[in-house]
Amino acid sequence: MMKTNLQFFADPSNDPEPTDPKPTSSDPAQDPKDPKPSGKTYTQDDIGKMMAAKAKEVESNLKDDFEKTLRQKEQEWLEKGEKRAGMNASEKAQADLEEQRQALKEQQDRLQEKLDEANRKDALAATKTALTDKHIPAEFAEFISDVKEDVRNNNLDKFTNLFNKAVQEAVEKKVTGNQSPQNGGQQFNASMTREDFAQMSLEEQTNLYRQNPDLYNKLK
Repeated sequence: MMKTNLQFFADPSNDPEPTDPKPTSSDPAQDPKDPKPSGKTYTQDDIGKMMAAKAKEVESNLKDDFEKTLRQKEQEWLEKGEKRAGMNASEKAQADLEEQRQALKEQQDRLQEKLDEANRKDALAATKTALTDKHIPAEFAEFISDVKEDVRNNNLDKFTNLFNKAVQEAVEKKVTGNQSPQNGGQQFNASMTREDFAQMSLEEQTNLYRQNPDLYNKLK
């Protein structure tokens, strides 16, 4: 004979209220020490996506900062380059100007040398003409000529007076017979050397010129 559970057929309203079992320490869901979960939870995939997005944002910001800094540096380099280029151009222009000034000065110096030489030749020619007019050897012009006319005329007057005085003294000595052996005809022979001529006084050279112009021109 099968046994039956009489409780199965009992009135449900008469069933006793179920009682909650006391929480045990082995049930983690009921552990009062554990905090209650709050907010949205993220999976490992979500965290990976967020990290990748953040890294991309940081990379973009760094790229923008780098490009901005690079543009600033390029502008600074450009400004410095323009200043340097301007400075070099100024220095080059200054150097070119200095070279032109130097070339002009050298040209002026050469021109002045030619003018001075021309003036010297003109003054020498004028002095020779003046000496010839006074019957004085033109070879003495080298010693008294000057490009300044007043200086040249002053030298010419002084030399003319000295020359005429020397000639006059020589003539007087010859006339009176008091001519010294040095002024005699012996010293004016053809065997004289340039050294002998150099040791002669101006008076003796003048007498030699008057007595023997060819020998004078040979020895002077």
